[in-house]
Formats: sequence, C-alpha cells, structure tokens
Amino acid sequence: MAEITGGELLVRCLHAEGIGHIHAITDGTYMMVIEALERLGDELGIQLIVPRHEAAAAHACDAYTRCTGEPAVVMACAGPGAANLIAGLMCAEAEGSPVVAITTTRRSDISDSYIHQGGMQVSRHLDIFKAALKWSGKADHWHRIPDMVRHAFRVATAGRPGPTHILIPEDILNERNEESGVQIWAPEKSRVTTGLPADPVALAQAAELLEAADFVNIHCGNGAERASAGNTVRELAEYLGAAVTHTIRARGIVPDEHALVFHPTCLSRIMANSQANVVLAVGSRLGELNMWGRPPMFGDADQQQLIQIDIEPTHMGLNRPVDVALVGDADAVLSQLLEAVKSRTPKRNPHPKIAELRAVQDDWQKELDDAVADMDRAPMLTGQILKVCNDFFPDDAVMVMDGGNTTLWSIHYHVARAQRSVIYSMNYGHLGSGLPYAIGAKLARPEKPVYCVTGDSAFGFNLQELETAVRHRLPVIVIVAVDGAYGMEKSAQRRAFGREAEWFGHDHAPVRYDQVGVAMGCHGEFVEKGSQIQPALERALNSGKPAVIHARVDPEANVEPPGLWLWVAARTGKIEM
Repeated sequence: MAEITGGELLVRCLHAEGIGHIHAITDGTYMMVIEALERLGDELGIQLIVPRHEAAAAHACDAYTRCTGEPAVVMACAGPGAANLIAGLMCAEAEGSPVVAITTTRRSDISDSYIHQGGMQVSRHLDIFKAALKWSGKADHWHRIPDMVRHAFRVATAGRPGPTHILIPEDILNERNEESGVQIWAPEKSRVTTGLPADPVALAQAAELLEAADFVNIHCGNGAERASAGNTVRELAEYLGAAVTHTIRARGIVPDEHALVFHPTCLSRIMANSQANVVLAVGSRLGELNMWGRPPMFGDADQQQLIQIDIEPTHMGLNRPVDVALVGDADAVLSQLLEAVKSRTPKRNPHPKIAELRAVQDDWQKELDDAVADMDRAPMLTGQILKVCNDFFPDDAVMVMDGGNTTLWSIHYHVARAQRSVIYSMNYGHLGSGLPYAIGAKLARPEKPVYCVTGDSAFGFNLQELETAVRHRLPVIVIVAVDGAYGMEKSAQRRAFGREAEWFGHDHAPVRYDQVGVAMGCHGEFVEKGSQIQPALERALNSGKPAVIHARVDPEANVEPPGLWLWVAARTGKIEM
C-alpha cells in the first residue's frame, strides 16, 4: 500500500461520512488537506468552499445542516482562523446544528502545551472552544485521525445535535504513513443513523391521555424540524382535530395556511397553548420564547397535562412538570403515537375551539394586510417585501431571516409553506447570519430558489460574503430593508428612556447596498415602493447572479414593528392577556 499524508487521511475519513463540502480559508497549516482536495476532490465528490470569514463559514454549515438534516464541516487555521470560528459555532450550538469544526495548530513541539514559551499563532484551542461545543478533542497521532473523526460525527449527531471540534497539529497532517495502518468505517458502522422509537409503556400512557383529552394542542419546536416530522404532525393533528402551534424556528413544519395551524405571534396561538387539556410538545424545551411553558402562555401544570417528545432525555420536564416523557426521534415517536391513537379512538372532527381561534387569527391577519395595502407608499413598509415574496417565490423556496426588527416583520408577513424552508437563528438571534445562511442553503438545495430578507445593520456584519457567492456561482437573492439604523436598538431605547430623543449611537451613514453588490459582481436593484419589488425580483432571478435589492423602508415604522409587544413580553416574562 502507498503512503498517504494525514491531510489525505482526513479527507478520506470525511468522504466516508458523506461530506460533500469543506468550508475553509486555505492556510499553510493544512496544505496537505488542500493538496488532497485538489487531487481527489472530483473523485470523492468533495468541493472546497472558501469564504471571506470563518464565522460566516460556520453559519453556512449551520444552514446546510438545517436544509439537509446531515452534518457539515468547517475548517480553520491555527490561532486567528480558529478564533474567528467561535461566533458561528456558538450559534450552531444554540440552534442544535451538527457542525463538525476542524482546526489546526502549529507543529506539536510548539503547540498548545508550550504556549507559555511564546510560539506564534499558538493558542489553547480546546479551552477556548469548550463552551461552544458538545465535544472537543485533539488528534495527537496520525493513526488516530479516523477515530477522532468518527467520534466527532458520533457526538455531533447523537441526542440533541450540536457542533463538535477536532484539533490536529500541522505535523500530523503532514506526516506520511501506510494507508493500510488504519481503518475507515461507514457511518452506519460507527454511530446510530436511524430514528430511535419510544418506550412502549410510556407510549401507551401518552395514547391514553390523548384519547381522553377534549382539546389537544400539538406544539412543535426545533426537534420536530430536525426530524422532518411535519407530515406526521399534520396527520396526527387531523386525526385528533387538534390545534397545531410551533416556535419561530419550526415555521413550515405544517404549512401556515393549514386550517389547524396557528401563528406563533398571534393571540390564537396563546389561546391554543393555554386552553388545551393536553399539550403534546414535540422537540421543544419550552424555553424563554415559550414563556418557559408556564402561565399565562400555557395552562397551569395542575390543570393541563404535558406529553413531551424529545431525542434528548435531559430536556424532559426542564421548565415545567411532564406527565409522559417519550424519548426518541420526533418523527419515529409520532408515527408510533399515531398508530396507538388510531387503535384507541375514531377520527375526530376539528375541535369547536378551532373555529374560535381561526376567527381571532383572521381578524389579526386582516389588520396586518390592511397595514401594507398601499403598495405605492414611499418609503415602503418592510412587511410589503414579504407579501410580494410570498407570491413571487414557489412554496418550497428557502427563505432566510436575519436578526433585528426586520425579523419581526418577516415572522408576521412571510407565509411558510414547507418544512425546512425557513432558516433563522432563533435561539441566538445572531446578526449577520442571513447571507452566510443563504449561501449554505443554496449549497444544500441548489435546485431551489434561496432568498434572504435582512436589515441593513445585520447585512453589514457579513456583506463581504457576496464575493463568496459570486465566486462559487450561488445565485441567492438578498433583499436589504434599509432604515439607516440599528432599528431594534431604537425600539429598546424608546422603551428604556420612555421619551422621544435623538437616537444615541444607532444611525448609519448612507450606503447604497445595491451598488456595493454590483461592485462585487452581483446584480443590483434599488426600490422604495412595494409595487417595485416584483419587477426587481424578476430581473434579479433572470440575471443568474447573486443579487442585492436595496429596499428603502420607513424608519419610523421600523421602530415599532408588528409583534414587538410579544417579543418584549417573552423577554421580560410579563405578558398581559
């Protein structure tokens, strides 16, 4: 057998795990990885994606995992490259995304163990990364690279998914040894790759509760989306006549327009959560944006029973008592539960409360629609961007939200029609993730349109990645709602000061983002009326290029976006019904 470098061994291990892209800025500490990709990339089906910033690369991987349900890989060099990864990995950890990070360190004789002696670009990677990861480890020997890769993927995909990290010194990657000295295994040989079912006894208890319940609410979170459980959620809800609610992250798990689905920021959702006899929480910890699963958003635990489905046992009863805990993959467990319910009770009509909730939501929707009806007003309202996008893009298009008040407009006006079609940093609210998310989504789903609605503040964090999209021929469309300020911070300032004032430190200098895009090789458009958006989208799509649409929005209206009250209530723990 021929000798191979540690770099080639690493690439072959990643190939065995089904990896099709490695996101990395080329660096001297892993030249043997780059050499192996140059020589073997086409044969192994692995493409090198070179970003302009490592955090953006981690965000792109995060989005890729959400679109596909599969792990993704990002690499970074010793010292500064690894440091840049931290923000992206912390976001992936918060969202439960199986991103495998691989960083290099200088050669072993001057690496982290000897940092006190002053080596250049030497840092304590394992310590620095610890808080952002499920697991981190170091490959000290060439022949341990396969073991470390297997374990990184094993931990990243086990239970609640999340990011992991392997540290490899450059001399280990440069080292040559006989390929026969190691074994590379397929994923099914080294980790669980199928959805885990629930305990039969607990399953029977849950079915009994659902059979006896008058009004059931199925509430879906991240875990339902990760398991692609939407079709089973819908079937169970239709069988029980139950109301379906979901977190912002799980939008599209069942289409928003389904008669049993109630919007996460409408009072109808709170009514469903609080008035149900039994809540079936699917893949949700019932965290802060769910008011911890407690009154007044949910019912009192003494009067409302909770069945919780989660792949992670430690999420059970985390924020309120649980009556039945079903540990397992959300879709696998729901399928079991559906069969158990069908064997116990006939199909039910939608509960009478459904009509009451629908009337509340219809009134709420009319208010929203009336507010954006004038498509010739200038500057436009951010909600008008979303209304046009709903009609322009197909149902399975991937829509990316970024942070800030633009997100609140997006949540209210975007209609989610398919699972895994909405990508947002819900648990971290990370500004600037939008464009990298769009890049990762387009890599994952090249056959689908991918568009991002972002604010000018959020866009400014990673707009350099437009060049990445151009270079890799990824025709994402970015619509930038430009109010010339940190809009959400203006909202906070108004609440904190309780008065009108000159905004302190929140206004931006004027920037034409469409022209920035053109300068980087993108298609650019400038719009200031809702009626101008569709023609701009048509030209952007027909250009075949990444596109930037600068949309001038009303800055005053942006200080008080729809749903701000609910956002504040969830963050403060105080909600008035």
